Amino acid sequence: MKRLPALDVLRGIAILMVLIHHYVPEQMTIPLLWSGVDMFFVLSGFLISGILLDNVGAVNYFSAFYLRRAARILPLYWIVLLIFGALLVINPELLGASFQRHLPFWSYITFTQNFAYSFRGFWRDPWLDVTWSLALEEQFYVFLSLAVRFLKAKWLAALSIGLILLAPILRFYSEPLAGYILPLHRADSLMLGVLIAVLWRWQAAKDFLIRNHKVFLYALMPFFAGVAYFAVIGTGFGEPLVHFVLAFFYADLLLLAILRPADKKNFLFDNKILEWLGLRSYGIYLLHKPFRLMFIPLLRQYSISLEPWVNMALVTIVLFIVAEISYRLIEKPIMGLGHHIKYKKPAEEPLV
Repeated sequence: MKRLPALDVLRGIAILMVLIHHYVPEQMTIPLLWSGVDMFFVLSGFLISGILLDNVGAVNYFSAFYLRRAARILPLYWIVLLIFGALLVINPELLGASFQRHLPFWSYITFTQNFAYSFRGFWRDPWLDVTWSLALEEQFYVFLSLAVRFLKAKWLAALSIGLILLAPILRFYSEPLAGYILPLHRADSLMLGVLIAVLWRWQAAKDFLIRNHKVFLYALMPFFAGVAYFAVIGTGFGEPLVHFVLAFFYADLLLLAILRPADKKNFLFDNKILEWLGLRSYGIYLLHKPFRLMFIPLLRQYSISLEPWVNMALVTIVLFIVAEISYRLIEKPIMGLGHHIKYKKPAEEPLV
């Protein structure tokens, strides 16, 4: 499946939600903006399972997938970890609470920090705590690559439905932090994306979705009403039902994005600013909290500005500039190298 700019737009919305959630003063916080991560999960489930389904017969299925994913995830992630390690020695004050509260380094390296945070029961690691979602994604990659390889599409769809229904039950019996950051507890968002990818590759289901595309536009209203309800009552992350409703709301947006007629302009899905943000969302996501921790104290120290809104605007501008540099000089070139690793189709048996 070729790249759809509309999906980059959804990524842009997701990262904008996360950025506002972490950058706006607490007294001005808009409810549920933390759920930008939920949208990332739905998109990831759809896109990653699509890649795997389209290449399931490749002889280098596992190695090509993992190497290409490593080229996308690891370079900038390792740079962030190296900078963190250097600041621990050189200037730990720039790490904020992470100086005292960071996890053992092996947990970041092995992508198990989500389990480590859950085990100790709190975050308080502002430099690196956003990496819990990367850990969950990596765990999802391993699970999904095995599931796609060894299950027929109908059983993958059945597994997806089962895990979607299991997730809110697990959250009901868990603490909110565990309900937010453990993989099975977040399976509703991820596996809804997988289910859509499976249906999209089943021609009868795809035709049905295309014929009834307006249904998903109308469905936005009840889903949005559910989201609004949780926003009004102040539901926090990790609660049993809120992520379930959010997952269906974001899955509906995903369906609208892939079903939209290519020849018709759309004020949302053709938004170039959101598309730009979406393409640079990985760098923005990894760097936005470290930048806030490092630059806000410097701005105050040198009396450049004492107004919180001005401070955050300045930090955001610097963040976007660095994210652009990261995308052009680090992420995109290394992704290009990763794309040179092609999925190799099995050789055809010679005719006897």
